[in-house]
Amino acid sequence: MHELHDLIRIIRKKGQRSLQLVNFNFRKKETSKDNLLYQGIINDTFQSDTEASEKLFSSDPGNRNYRNAKSRLKQKLLNHLFFLDYEKDSYTLFQQSRYNSEHTLLQSKILSTEDADEIAQKVLPALIRTTTEFELYDILVPALELVKNYHSRQGKITPFMEVREELAKYRLKYRAFQASEDLYYDTLVHIHKSVSAQKRVLDSIPNTISQIYHIAERVESESIKIIGHKLSILYYHLNWDYDKSLELCTHLEEKYLNRPNSEIKVNLNQKHIVFTKLYAYIYTEEVIEGIPYAMRKQALFKPSHDDWFTFMEYYILLLFKAEQYKEATKIFRKVRTNKNFNNQPEDVKERWAMYRVNLIFFNEAKILSWGFNLEEFLDQRPDFFKDHEYLNIAYHTIQCMFLLRKGNIQGFKDGVKRITEYKSPHLDKRNNYRSSVFIRLLEIVIEKEFDFDLIQEKGTLYYQKLTDTKIPVDLETEMEVVPYERLWLHILRILKTNKAYVHYQFYNAQAI
Repeated sequence: MHELHDLIRIIRKKGQRSLQLVNFNFRKKETSKDNLLYQGIINDTFQSDTEASEKLFSSDPGNRNYRNAKSRLKQKLLNHLFFLDYEKDSYTLFQQSRYNSEHTLLQSKILSTEDADEIAQKVLPALIRTTTEFELYDILVPALELVKNYHSRQGKITPFMEVREELAKYRLKYRAFQASEDLYYDTLVHIHKSVSAQKRVLDSIPNTISQIYHIAERVESESIKIIGHKLSILYYHLNWDYDKSLELCTHLEEKYLNRPNSEIKVNLNQKHIVFTKLYAYIYTEEVIEGIPYAMRKQALFKPSHDDWFTFMEYYILLLFKAEQYKEATKIFRKVRTNKNFNNQPEDVKERWAMYRVNLIFFNEAKILSWGFNLEEFLDQRPDFFKDHEYLNIAYHTIQCMFLLRKGNIQGFKDGVKRITEYKSPHLDKRNNYRSSVFIRLLEIVIEKEFDFDLIQEKGTLYYQKLTDTKIPVDLETEMEVVPYERLWLHILRILKTNKAYVHYQFYNAQAI
């Protein structure tokens, strides 16, 4: 009972700040402007300050009442940070333990400050056990300091000396952890600064990784080793060494991650590892391993979350690599029937439109053709916004493929002319090399007047460049739905078998 008395004493003495929280119960009629602002934002009623201020106050965003409502809502949302539900399945055991440990440490510090050490000392042992197990040194060290200081004030020499010895050991580990984090973030800042800064630091990364692993071994710390693993994955990505990336990610999954979230004890993001592996599978075209892996990991992503759409995009690209167009069609339908699809960013929706057109071309699925007018599509002259310019090449490319298959010779020539004119001012060969090579192949088709033998001979060199040059594709800067090598083989097949080109060559030869 005396502990309850002490807690009541602390709260009554200091008073209690009125804690304002957002009302999540929409069935309860809400009239406060800040809650109405919150409801309008999550219901997509308000897309801008202008819309919100006009609706709520019939004024512009500079109105004092509107600014006050925004400020109150912001404070309410910040208050909610103390009441997040980290017990959900989406959080790992590590994340749950860190969140709860930070709360317990703050409570213990307040209790110690308010002369309620006895209560604090009852919760600190469990906190120390948890933070020791999960190597949360930034929480463990101050927790041990609270225990040490308590024994000091009580004049208990033996426990004081024991805790001081433990504290010295974990302070050393904490300093080692901080040194490793410094090495990691010192490298990261150069990688993200610019391409030139990234190149300057690239050669030194292996040495940095070795330093981190050496520190981890010296102080016997698994959490420091994880920092080394993260930097290794990043280094492999920058070096396009996706075989090693796959090997390391598979090792991390087997050692730490192939279990429910409630059992993952390390600071690793399971979904991030999945995305890294899928990207590697796409680059290496390891579809035999990649597609079954994607099938197994699909359950990890909930259709109501945005990362589900990212996962499905990687999945469908793998299926395109494997030429499994029927399975890709199933994935497309799952995405398009997802109720959250229309809430995705515009460039994401545009990319899925490109997947649909490619599936119509290669699979000719009637279910995808409903509502699709080919003639209308071929007449369109897209001009995507600057941030989405990379979609222009993908759009023009599939247009040319349709025109070629239809035997529309003049239409194909016009299409190649448009894509060639676009290439010169917009494509950087350093970043769009494969697109530039493929466009050159399209030009050869016209230069050699659709003559299969001449085109095949002239195109061999450029086709070899495509097969020899595998460049990772960033979905937000370049879009290669079907590998260009495969498109080229398809073009050759059309030229060899389509009677329109046999007739064209015959009459062209007669004219000569």
